[in-house]
Amino acid sequence: MVNSRNKGASFEREVVNILNQFFADNGLDYSCKRNLDQYQEAGQCDVPIPFHAVECKSYKEGTWIKSDWWRQVCESAKGDIPVLIYKFNRVPIRVCVPLYAINPDWEKDNQKIAVLPLAEWLDVLKLNWNIYEKLDGTGRHRHI
Repeated sequence: MVNSRNKGASFEREVVNILNQFFADNGLDYSCKRNLDQYQEAGQCDVPIPFHAVECKSYKEGTWIKSDWWRQVCESAKGDIPVLIYKFNRVPIRVCVPLYAINPDWEKDNQKIAVLPLAEWLDVLKLNWNIYEKLDGTGRHRHI
C-alpha cells in the first residue's frame, strides 16, 4: 500500500512537471500543483487545472483503463472536464478524455471517451484552451 501510494505520488509529480512545462511553453499564466487535500477528503482530483479535473494512475501491469478510474475522475470533476492520465510500466503515458474535450461543440457526455497519447492531448489542450475559457459549466458556449 505504501509503495503504491509512493508510486502514485511520484507519477502525480511527473504529470505536474509536464503540465507546468506545457503552460510555460505556451505562455499560459498558470502553474499547477498536486492536490494534497485529496488524501483527507474523498471526491477530489489529483491535479486541478483550469477547466479540468486531472486524475493520475500508475500501475505495474495493464493494457486499458479501469471503469472505476473513469468513474472516480468523473465524480471529482464537478462540472469540469474529467481527464484520466495513466501509465503502466514500460508503456507510454495515455490520456482519457470525453470526446467534447476534443471538440467542444459536441454533446457533453462523459461516457463517450477517447484515449490519446500524452503529446496529442497536450496539442488538444493548446488548440482548445481559449475555447474552454468561453464555456460555461454545461460545456456549452457562454452567451455574452
